[in-house]
Amino acid sequence: MNNNDRKYGGRLLDIILITTIATLTVLIIIFTTMNNDYQIQNVSASNPTDLKSGTAGLDIPDISSSVTQEIVNTNFDGIRIVNENLKDPTKPYSIQYIKTNFESLNIQINKYISDSKNQYENIIRLKDTVNKNDPSTNLVNNLKISVELFPHQDHYLSLVFTKNVAVKSNTYDTTIYTLFFNIETGEIVDLQQILKDDINHLTALSEKVRASILNNQSYQKHINKETLTNVTVAKWNYFQRFSIKNDALVFYFNKGEIGNSSIGIPTASISLSSIYPLLSKEFQTGIKNDSVITSPPPTKNNSSDKKVALTFDDGPHPTITTQILNTLEKYDAKATFFVVGNRVEKYSDIVIETLERGHEIGNHSWNHAKLTELSSKQVVEQINSTNNAIKNVLGEYPTVFRPPYGAKNNQVVSVIDLPVIMWTIDTMDWKYRDSTTLLPMVKKNMHNNAIILMHDIHQSTADGLDSVLKYLHDQGYEFVTVSEIVQN
Repeated sequence: MNNNDRKYGGRLLDIILITTIATLTVLIIIFTTMNNDYQIQNVSASNPTDLKSGTAGLDIPDISSSVTQEIVNTNFDGIRIVNENLKDPTKPYSIQYIKTNFESLNIQINKYISDSKNQYENIIRLKDTVNKNDPSTNLVNNLKISVELFPHQDHYLSLVFTKNVAVKSNTYDTTIYTLFFNIETGEIVDLQQILKDDINHLTALSEKVRASILNNQSYQKHINKETLTNVTVAKWNYFQRFSIKNDALVFYFNKGEIGNSSIGIPTASISLSSIYPLLSKEFQTGIKNDSVITSPPPTKNNSSDKKVALTFDDGPHPTITTQILNTLEKYDAKATFFVVGNRVEKYSDIVIETLERGHEIGNHSWNHAKLTELSSKQVVEQINSTNNAIKNVLGEYPTVFRPPYGAKNNQVVSVIDLPVIMWTIDTMDWKYRDSTTLLPMVKKNMHNNAIILMHDIHQSTADGLDSVLKYLHDQGYEFVTVSEIVQN
């Protein structure tokens, strides 16, 4: 081999060596990049409890505004606790809630959690807007929701949610939300089912609840007796916050609801054995009868009493509702107004005036949707959005619901936790829009305990109402809210 061949072979070897090194370097860079990407993806998707322990040596980015979740199994089949945290310096929260195998139950729970978050953020925004120059706006906000589980005789489970909201380091609200359900079917059970749907039984129980609160020495100096009496009147919707714990019915009052907020969350515990005759057979099972109740007190029932409930849908309206309120006042008449949620905030002054004049406020969906054409989740959103709009304006939730167009079915009713109110007389004011047809329709169909349907968005209804009220007054009818009619 001559010198030229040797030089050529050497150059060729150098090229091959350099090419090989370059190729290996590129492959190493690609592999390293892919591996880092894979590791970072694992970190961002990890269970929050594993973030620190599984990331030794990694440069973890700031996750102060990320939501983390931990799901924990319980001793009850199909029941899991979700611990959710948001590490956000402006609106942090720590929330506990339940996941079940029942869709309708999950919808209820998820809606409560979602509404709580939204209300929390709205309060913060409001405070920030009002107190822009207040140095306290730099203080901490926090939302905490915890849940307790109480089983009853292997078939039922009580969920008790306690919500605490702190805005600018001041406790803004402490409230209770409860659910009691059959763990085998997912069916939510209300107090009416426990007490045989008998208002006499509720009357007897309400007296025991009042006595329990008043006889509690730690409450005595802090309770407003008049307020306590008002919120323990024998109405089903007043007794929705309850659990069954250690064979006792436990009723919960929100902080500050019946007296000084220093007493926290007042509770009344009534042993099932002490109200044995009031219970349905299902809830008497396994309970000893220690009751001194021989028979529940009868409800006053005078067959000669003539009552009528006037109801007005689709409002509020800025002028027509006010005209109707003035006409009602002329005859000392009370009525029930089923309001549409997306109009509540816009005409909040009308809603407030309606309540202050002694009338009842009902839920009529968010935007007058036909609920039978919606999914269960959409129905719940319609109801709860309106409930929250009313609560934000009035400070209290509505107690009755009427479906738009009267459209309801089993699916709709099953996800609504308010009494669903229809009507017995349709004045057809929505069809005729004629003030002279209102009275003839009432006269033709009138009966005792009638629930009359009208609308406070039609001028013709407001104009024709006086003659209807005069006729009913002359006939000896007492004007009551729809809740009073339903209870009777």
